[in-house]
Amino acid sequence: MKTYEAMCIFYSEESVFKSGVEEVRAGLEKLDAQIDSEKHFGLRDLAYPIKKQNKGNYYYYVVKMSTQNARKTQKTFRHQKELIRFLMIRKD
Repeated sequence: MKTYEAMCIFYSEESVFKSGVEEVRAGLEKLDAQIDSEKHFGLRDLAYPIKKQNKGNYYYYVVKMSTQNARKTQKTFRHQKELIRFLMIRKD
């Protein structure tokens, strides 16, 4: 299992943010990911508008999972409606 860092940007509305965090956590656990840590960076201004949004709630995960499941994670979360952006990279 390899270690990955995932940064999620959710819509700024609090109810959408909370449900989105729970859905991402459930999706990661469904893909047999072991969540080592997670952190909420708060509501921040975006550098440029994304999906007509100027602010977003940033949430950071450190997870351990297989390479195959990491690819599935990218495909799964790309279409999640609560997410503005999702980026996952392998941690060295």
